[in-house]
Amino acid sequence: MNLSQKIRQLREEKEWSLNKLAEMAGVSKAYLSQLENNVSKQPSAEVLLKIASALGTTIADLLDKPVRVHAKDFGEMPDGLRELIDKQGEILDIREEDVKMLMRIRYRGNQPETPEDWEHILRTIRIVMR
Repeated sequence: MNLSQKIRQLREEKEWSLNKLAEMAGVSKAYLSQLENNVSKQPSAEVLLKIASALGTTIADLLDKPVRVHAKDFGEMPDGLRELIDKQGEILDIREEDVKMLMRIRYRGNQPETPEDWEHILRTIRIVMR
């Protein structure tokens, strides 16, 4: 999916008009229209950041570019999750937002322990959220 399609998809998922996204991102409606219709050239990083922030996503997601996360980039983290990220983070396309979500998971007050448990939870969430 290219940038224009991704912006349009995310905007429509939020049921926002071009006017609404323009207002939320602080860019002109005409410019957004050009981006969505693939008329405009590649926007600057500043504009991409504004649009991504307004849509509640990241520049990497808008550009459909996976960003490799490293367990060391996060503070305290369960050992099993750290191991999963270090060994399979790239293969599983684990992104920063995935890690933040996984770190909040508790079942009866406990978090998963093994890398396999963490992977199972991640895969299950991805299936359910399709």
